[in-house]
Amino acid sequence: MGELYNPYPKLPKNIRQIGERDQIVKLYLEDYVNTYLQKLYPAGGQDLRVGLLLGSSEQHEGTPYLFIDGAMEMEDVTRDGEKVEFTEAAWKKAYEDMEQMFPKRTVLGWFLCASQGSQLSPLNYWKEHVKFFPGKNQLMYLNSGLEGEESIYVTSEDGFYKLRGHSIYYERNQMMQDYMVLRKDVRRVETGVPDNVVTDFRQRIESRKTEVKAHKNTVSVLGGLCSALAIVVMAGGIAMFNNYEKMRQMESVMVSVLPEGVKNWQEYDPKSDKEKLSVEEIPGQVYPTEPVEHYTMSSEPETTAASAVPAESSPQETAVSETAAETTAAVAADPGAEAAAIPETYIIGEGETLHGICLKFYHNLSKMDEICRLNGLDDPNKIISGQKLVLP
Repeated sequence: MGELYNPYPKLPKNIRQIGERDQIVKLYLEDYVNTYLQKLYPAGGQDLRVGLLLGSSEQHEGTPYLFIDGAMEMEDVTRDGEKVEFTEAAWKKAYEDMEQMFPKRTVLGWFLCASQGSQLSPLNYWKEHVKFFPGKNQLMYLNSGLEGEESIYVTSEDGFYKLRGHSIYYERNQMMQDYMVLRKDVRRVETGVPDNVVTDFRQRIESRKTEVKAHKNTVSVLGGLCSALAIVVMAGGIAMFNNYEKMRQMESVMVSVLPEGVKNWQEYDPKSDKEKLSVEEIPGQVYPTEPVEHYTMSSEPETTAASAVPAESSPQETAVSETAAETTAAVAADPGAEAAAIPETYIIGEGETLHGICLKFYHNLSKMDEICRLNGLDDPNKIISGQKLVLP
């Protein structure tokens, strides 16, 4: 708030000396601060007003120079009977206000302003001064009443003593002006300040508060949206993971029904599978005119070698029918021939299915249910490589 002022190492040009020049400590009090302290007095039932002296200090040729360009009142530290009690909450509030109104300033002491006619003694506040303002060159400013007598005390290497005098310097001090306007003490300090200046400053302060509040609300809304988006992304990831697991299980089931010798669906060619289909003669002298695209569940064939392929059949159909007829004739001639070719137990090979094993040994699927019953299989698709099967 306002421009910062750094008076050292150059001393202020416009200086007014109050009292004698002190040889131990050089104190320079800015005019706005001096006027504020002169006009500050208790009101509304108060007995005392207490605050902090702010500024900077320097050492020059072994002599300390103190520059006070800020005075800030503390809240809730005064008690009945001109007593002072510093609390942790009061210090916290004071440092927050100091950071906002008087940045880059340090505490160089404190002030006590009483009502007119009061007699403030430094001995009554010596304990508080040593406890809360320890160290050298810490000031205690006492003022008794409106335009009353003022006195300034300081701690040094020699102890605690009253300054013989100090200097008032005149510089532009926007920070102190803004503070007095905000505290509504401007009418006591500078009666010549127009009302529109005070009103404009207060409007700017209120506008700034509104902007800060709107910014906080925006940040809160964005934080809520980010949290909701994170939950949605997490839920989507879980759903995708579950779908992936289901696809893996389905793929395992589909691979189990592939024909013998095919390990995955990329290697499976439906056209090549059609060429390996076995075509059976159907009882009643009925023949398929085109290749059958599914395996037929039938009873044991009753056809004989005399069942001949019609003349109008294609060469491929003729060859398949002749093979089936020869097989049927051989089984009819020697009923034990088919049984001798089927082992009692069979070890399942890599990529084999129960459908393929039935076609391999029985040329149809008529024994499927019996194989499942003999081997305790609930699902004909759930067999694994290396498993032993008992064949009927």
